[in-house]
Amino acid sequence: MKFANTIAISFAAICFALPLAVEPAAASSGPETIAGVAANACTGKPAKTIVKKYYRGPAVVPLRCGTSTWGYKHLVKRGRWSGNFSKKINTTIWSGTITVDQPGERTYERKFTGCPPRTLFKVVTNPGPYGRDPRIKPQGVVTAYKPASLASSAC
Repeated sequence: MKFANTIAISFAAICFALPLAVEPAAASSGPETIAGVAANACTGKPAKTIVKKYYRGPAVVPLRCGTSTWGYKHLVKRGRWSGNFSKKINTTIWSGTITVDQPGERTYERKFTGCPPRTLFKVVTNPGPYGRDPRIKPQGVVTAYKPASLASSAC
């Protein structure tokens, strides 16, 4: 019994003597992040700035700041950007089916092959240079979206 009390006292002495690692409180003045990307990631930055990278094997598909018609700014403007949306982009690029592969456009689709078959998510990319500024190469993600559900006949 004396040995058990000694161990308990020694353990308590060690635990209370060690400084505790405390997580710092989230600063309210800093930018919020969504899927590792600051909410204001493209404020004052040029269209070519890479915000996030997605992968398909060794190939990199960048999400650039872009403009109101393509890229991160386009997705934010449409109210689409969130952590969940970024995960859908990642999954679709990584394991989706390439349905269009031509110069200037590569489209990835995540499909449901059950009954009725349908497209769950679509990511349109440009693996080539951006038309207005060929120094931006590859252009990367142009847009991403969940296609509207289509009524179909019973299987």
